[in-house]
Amino acid sequence: MEPLKPTVVDVAEVLPFHCGDSYDSRMILDNVLTGRENTIQVNHGTVKPGCKLGGDAHKEDEIYYILSGHGKLQLGDECIPVHANQIIFIPAGVFHALDNRESDEELTILTMWREARFNDLYQVRVDAWGTSFRTVEGESR
Repeated sequence: MEPLKPTVVDVAEVLPFHCGDSYDSRMILDNVLTGRENTIQVNHGTVKPGCKLGGDAHKEDEIYYILSGHGKLQLGDECIPVHANQIIFIPAGVFHALDNRESDEELTILTMWREARFNDLYQVRVDAWGTSFRTVEGESR
């Protein structure tokens, strides 16, 4: 078996998947990119200023890492302030929603999943594009 090659992704070169006017999603790491099944899925997301996402509760755990900006995160019945350099573990079954309505800057996050198949948006992107990953130059994998 041939060993896998390291994978380097320049986030600025990844085409965003537009989710309406409020959120852009860039798949930056998954099993398609690495060639290894069960690769941790990492998504780079941007919540636009003045916007709130609908939120959801998932069957699997999710992790948020706040890269930039500030806003609010609803976790179940609680709403907490979030800002850059925070990591948030969201257990399976906990409703969560990001709120960036009080900010005039983007709220940028990484979301991480044990496997891409647990992220509903992942499949929406594959259905729309035929792949999970595209570069701004049109390359897909």
